[in-house]
Amino acid sequence: MITEERVDRLEVLFGQFMQQMTSVNTEVNMAMLRMERTTEEMKTQAQMELRELARQLGNISNRLGTVVEDIIAPNLRRLACDRLGCGKELVFAVRLSKTRTDDLRQSREFDALFVGEKAVLLNETKVTARPEYAKDFVEFVRSGEFFWYFPEYVNKPVVPVFSSLYLPANVVTYLTKQGIHAVAMGDDVMCVLNLEQVQAHRRKGEHHQDVR
Repeated sequence: MITEERVDRLEVLFGQFMQQMTSVNTEVNMAMLRMERTTEEMKTQAQMELRELARQLGNISNRLGTVVEDIIAPNLRRLACDRLGCGKELVFAVRLSKTRTDDLRQSREFDALFVGEKAVLLNETKVTARPEYAKDFVEFVRSGEFFWYFPEYVNKPVVPVFSSLYLPANVVTYLTKQGIHAVAMGDDVMCVLNLEQVQAHRRKGEHHQDVR
């Protein structure tokens, strides 16, 4: 009889223990669920803040790009006439948007374009002169795609210029090998950093063409 009573009490205690454990597990699960929800909400909030920061940085970058273009543009007009042999100015435009004549779905913005009596200066300006930007510009110049945007200048020589406030030495070296003028800030003013080298490069190219 005593044994049965002990067993009954043990069963009751075990049942109470299990109820307490179930209650504890439920509370733990609820707490974890709240944490997960909080984490998801924090993650969503962080993502929203990052997107907003990216948008603001993009706007700042665009404004900075515009400022750099506005600093360089007047110097291009001077260099086109005085140093790059483009001749008397006929047309000069900054941030000129054009559509390809062969494909009206494609358009491109040109940072600066100087049309002189003797030649056309085609400029690409970058806030940060990364090597890949220089390579993209070289490929565009070599492709001849420029004349799909400006067929009216097909009979004029094109003087390509890659510009920035500062150009790293490796970028200048690459541009020189490709026959592209590098324009950046010199000791006092914006200048062509590789004028003589590019001129020599072009003379050499013309010589090879004559030999062939």
